[in-house]
Amino acid sequence: MRDVRRFLAVLACVLLWTGACGKKGDPQAPLPRGPNAVSDLSVEQEGDDAVLTFRFPDRLLTGAPLTDLASIEVYRIVDPPPSLTAPHRAGANLAAAGQTGTAAVRLPGASERREATNLRLAEEAFYQGSERIAALTVPALAEHTRGASVVFRDPLSPLLGQEKGPVPLAYAVVSTRRGGERSPLSNIVTLTPAVAPEAPVLLPPMPEEGRVCLEWTPPERDVLGNPVEVGGYELYRRILPQEEYESPLNAKPLTETFFVDTTAPYGVPLVYTVRATLAKNAKVEGLAAEELGFVFLDVYPPAAPARLDALSEGNLVRLIWSPVDAADLAGYVVYRAEGGGELARLTKEPVTDTFFTDSQVQQGKRYRYVVRAVDRAGNQSPPGPVAVAEPF
Repeated sequence: MRDVRRFLAVLACVLLWTGACGKKGDPQAPLPRGPNAVSDLSVEQEGDDAVLTFRFPDRLLTGAPLTDLASIEVYRIVDPPPSLTAPHRAGANLAAAGQTGTAAVRLPGASERREATNLRLAEEAFYQGSERIAALTVPALAEHTRGASVVFRDPLSPLLGQEKGPVPLAYAVVSTRRGGERSPLSNIVTLTPAVAPEAPVLLPPMPEEGRVCLEWTPPERDVLGNPVEVGGYELYRRILPQEEYESPLNAKPLTETFFVDTTAPYGVPLVYTVRATLAKNAKVEGLAAEELGFVFLDVYPPAAPARLDALSEGNLVRLIWSPVDAADLAGYVVYRAEGGGELARLTKEPVTDTFFTDSQVQQGKRYRYVVRAVDRAGNQSPPGPVAVAEPF
C-alpha cells in the first residue's frame, strides 16, 4: 500500500513538472483602442486655399462604432522628402485595418508586427517634420462638415511669398478619442500650389437701358511677377450695404474680357470686381480687380403707345390705346388740348388700364388727345399719335 501511495505522489510531481515546463506561445499585444485611420484624404487648390476633404471617421480599429470622438488634428509638411510621400508607404495596409464591419481584429503575427513597426517609424518621421495647423474639436467640426465628409481649408497665401516660389505641401489627419487614444496617421496627400494671376484692370461701366456693359484688361503676370497663362474670368457684383460677394454673375468662366449684366437693379449702389483664373486650373482665381462702384439710374423712358382712338359719345369722349410692353411700366398719362391750345395733363395719377373716359367735355368743341407711357422711375415716353374728337 505504501508503494502505491509513493507511485501516485511521484506521478503527480511528474505531471506538474510537465505542465509547468511546456512551450509558451508568443506574447500577444493588447487589442488596439484608437479610432480607425482616415484612408480617403484628398486635397485640391481652390483660389488661395488648399481644400482637404475626407469622410467623417465613425469606426474604431476593432470595427466597433466610434462614439466618443474628441477632435481631428490636421498636420502639414512644407517641402516634404520623397520618402514620406511615396505612394506605397510602409504600413498603409495596417492603417486600413478594421475599415469595415464589426469583426474582431486578427491578432498580429510576425509579418504584421514588422508592418506595424514600419508604420510607426514612418509616422514618427512625419510628425518630426510636420506642423499641426489645426485641432478641430467636435463643435468646430460642425462648421466643416458637408454631408458625410469633413472639408478643411488651409490658406496658402502665407506660403507663396517664398523666394524660390511655391514648394510641395504634404497633409495628413489624425482622429482622437476623448480618452486620448489616437488613430494611425491617415494617408498622406501632396499639393504643389499654383501661383495665381495678378488682378485685371476693370474699366468704367457703360450703362444702357436694362443692362450694364463691363470690360477689363487682362493681367500679364502672376503674383510673383512671372508670365501667366489666363484661362478665364469670374465677375462678381454686390449691392451695398452687402459686404461680401456671393457666386459669380457668370455661370462658367468667361473667355472674353467683357460681360453684359442684364440683372442689375436700378437705383441702388452696385460694386463690381473681376478675377482671372489659371488656364490649367480654373479653381485658382487671381487677385481681385480694384472695385468699381456706381448707381445704375433709370433714365430710360418706355416706348410710346403705337395707336390711340378717340370716340365721341354725346357729353363724353372714350379713349382707347395700344398697350406698351415694359418691365417697369407704371401706367399711362393722358394729355388734352382744346382747339389749337397747348396740351395739358388730364390724369393726375398714371392710368393702369389702356382706356380712359373724358367726361369733362362740351358739345361742339374740338379736342386733341395724346397718351404717354410712364415707368416706375417717372420717365415718360415720347407722345404717342394724336387723336381728335368733337362731341355733338
